[in-house]
Amino acid sequence: MRTGRDSTERTRSGAPDGAALVARGGRVPMRGVAAGAGALTAATLAFGLAVAEPPDRLTAVLVHTVMVAVPAAVAVGVLHRRPGDRFAVLLLVAAALLALTAFSLSDDSLVHSVGRVSVWVVEPIIVYLLLAFPFGRLPGRAERAVFGSAVAVAGVLFAGSALLTEGFPEPVPWDTCGAACPGNAFMLSGSEPGFVADVVRPVREVLTVLVFFAVAGLLARRMHRAATLGRRILAPVLVTALIRAITIAVYERARTGGTVDPWVESVGWLFALTPALLALGFAAGLLSARLYVATVLERLTRRLRADVTPSQLTADMADALEDPSLRIVYDATGVPGRWCDEEGRAAAAPVARAGRAVSTVRVSGRAAAIDHDELLRLEPGVVEAAATYAITVLEHDWLVRELQSSLRELSESRARIVTVGAQARRRIERDLHDGAQQRLVALRAHLGLQSERLRGDAPHASDALDGLALIVDETIDEVRSIARGIYPSLLADRGLVEALRAAALGAPLGARVDADGVGRYDPEIETTVYYACIEALQNAAKHAAGATGVWISLSDTGNLRFEVQDDGAGFAVASHSPGTGLMNLRDRLAAVGGVVTVESEIGVGTRVAGMVPVRRPARPTPAPETEPASEPALGAPDAF
Repeated sequence: MRTGRDSTERTRSGAPDGAALVARGGRVPMRGVAAGAGALTAATLAFGLAVAEPPDRLTAVLVHTVMVAVPAAVAVGVLHRRPGDRFAVLLLVAAALLALTAFSLSDDSLVHSVGRVSVWVVEPIIVYLLLAFPFGRLPGRAERAVFGSAVAVAGVLFAGSALLTEGFPEPVPWDTCGAACPGNAFMLSGSEPGFVADVVRPVREVLTVLVFFAVAGLLARRMHRAATLGRRILAPVLVTALIRAITIAVYERARTGGTVDPWVESVGWLFALTPALLALGFAAGLLSARLYVATVLERLTRRLRADVTPSQLTADMADALEDPSLRIVYDATGVPGRWCDEEGRAAAAPVARAGRAVSTVRVSGRAAAIDHDELLRLEPGVVEAAATYAITVLEHDWLVRELQSSLRELSESRARIVTVGAQARRRIERDLHDGAQQRLVALRAHLGLQSERLRGDAPHASDALDGLALIVDETIDEVRSIARGIYPSLLADRGLVEALRAAALGAPLGARVDADGVGRYDPEIETTVYYACIEALQNAAKHAAGATGVWISLSDTGNLRFEVQDDGAGFAVASHSPGTGLMNLRDRLAAVGGVVTVESEIGVGTRVAGMVPVRRPARPTPAPETEPASEPALGAPDAF
């Protein structure tokens, strides 16, 4: 059986599996992207070194450079492995916007103002990245609502206030100018309204903290609903969201007096570095997913055994993928849109929902639709491996069932052949007895009468008729012998044991028949065992050199067992080629589901043993209308 992936089809969006991870536009030119990311990082570093003021010049430049370099490096690395990854593309966009925040280090009013406003613009981008992790798309209505709130706060309360304020809030971890920072180049009014400082700034800071705590809450909910892989991937991102929320709250509260303590300044730097932490969390999640692939494949390999039943399959799959809600249906009928479960019962196709995805995988012409944790889509190979494992197990089960069905049909067919053969034997025996034998008997009587009538007038003719009568007598004996050999009437009348005992009386070797619990059985079973024993008895008489006797044993232990043992010279079974007699014997027993073995040892003798599963006859077997026979004739079967 060839097993391989043919295709992987639909997901929740209806697009091919993994398409949700890919930005439109096709493959990204990686050399250009890497060169652009490196140039952006170098430009940020060079600009910061050129314009930053002491004493925090080096720290500020390093923070701004790390803010750009880490997201850009992670995005390039991911795009190198998965060109077009949507989240990585968004991370590159965020890195480019973060590079603008380095303008806040400048003492030029316009450049400084662009840098400070870009910080506010980046804020909703960070919210989007946190909520859209790891697929680059907001997963639900709650996420879209929180992102909309972040856009509103940034656009109205932050960017909007830039048109009314004379200067930007200080201190901030974005620049080192302190009280000597340039004014706001975007101010349109003649003077700053009082409500900006009294109302707008406190409200926007509180709302920003609430937005990030809401982000953390949504990530925590996703972690709670996710399988093990999802929790591993989301954990570092959740920590980043909490760091962002806590550092904003602490830093905004601490700077209200216009100055901050050194430890608060460190909190501010940590707040500034959260985009880099988010990128590192993304990288850690992808690394965890890669390690998870190896773990899952190891588990699936351990579970890939022949004794896995379809009912155990889903449980094994869910355990291997650590996803208790996993569900699988299969296209076992070959009819599109018609699915069944592991046991072959009709089943509805799984439907994707929040936190869940549906992947359809085709393996060797078979399809499996798997309802799984959506984060498993980060590593489509895991789903494909799991589906391949599932279909392999089911194909094994399907093939075993088909084989068992074929063997059952073959056994029933062979049993029918045996039954038909036995019936044909009885019919031939009856025809010989009622037809040819009766006519020969009538002819013999007629010849006797004619001989008596001619005895006085034509003694020579009478003697000739007596000679013919003797030939007819011999012919009658031969026909009777043939009829008995075809199907002994004693077997039909009185059963297997009596028929074998009668055969033993006429055997050339002394033979004994022992029976334990043996009764009546279906005609094809009695016929098969009878001729098997007769064949073994005749072979002992013909080939068992030095044999003085044969022992035939019959027993019923739920199966009908027989043994034919002689005390002859024996032979080496390994060096003895089976003859047509043994092959016919094996075929005859196999036709009724039985088996036969031949054991022999030089100087000990030969033992032929067999077993046939039995069924009791529903009613007594009718006996053919023949004359009772005291001795069935033994033919000359082939040697073993």
